[in-house]
Amino acid sequence: MTTTTMENVRPRRGWTTRDAVLVAVLAVVFGFLYIQWTALWVAIGGVAAQVGQEALFGFWLIAGVLASYIVRRPGAALVGEFLAALAEVLFGATAGPPLLITGIMQGLGAEIVFGARRWQDYSLATVMLAGAAAMLVALPWNWYRLGYFQLNIGFLVVLLIVRLISGAVLSGLLAKVIGDALARAGVLSNFAIGRERQEVV
Repeated sequence: MTTTTMENVRPRRGWTTRDAVLVAVLAVVFGFLYIQWTALWVAIGGVAAQVGQEALFGFWLIAGVLASYIVRRPGAALVGEFLAALAEVLFGATAGPPLLITGIMQGLGAEIVFGARRWQDYSLATVMLAGAAAMLVALPWNWYRLGYFQLNIGFLVVLLIVRLISGAVLSGLLAKVIGDALARAGVLSNFAIGRERQEVV
């Protein structure tokens, strides 16, 4: 095997300027969308209470998972989710600076899963697991902020299950759907996900 061939099959770990810019752009876009999502989250609370709200929570984790799915670099999930939280705060989110802690914890949860796979496995199962892990790691802090620990333990178990499913679907599955759609459109040809798709074809 030649040196060139070995370089092609060995995953690159270093970030490029293009990677950094894309992650930042995704963060700004989803930081804005996160604020819009808050209105739906509040509205569903009046219809389906906490259960309905927990079912929607996963969308607030998608920036980090999608960033990692596209650029496939160590730290992408953590940086992507933190910057999205920062953008949300700068856009005027009512929750304010505590969202930065939330962003770090959510990004860390996803990063743990991708890191355990050495940032090489981005299968549907791994991406959905990353979404669920992001939700699980951030859950104690989120529930503390929302006062959920005062609720009945049995009800909290129900909320936990709903939230994990939401993380797996609305951040994991949805991130994969969006990433794959963008890759098919050819707009990610200069990123890891685009190069991988070209190699498969």
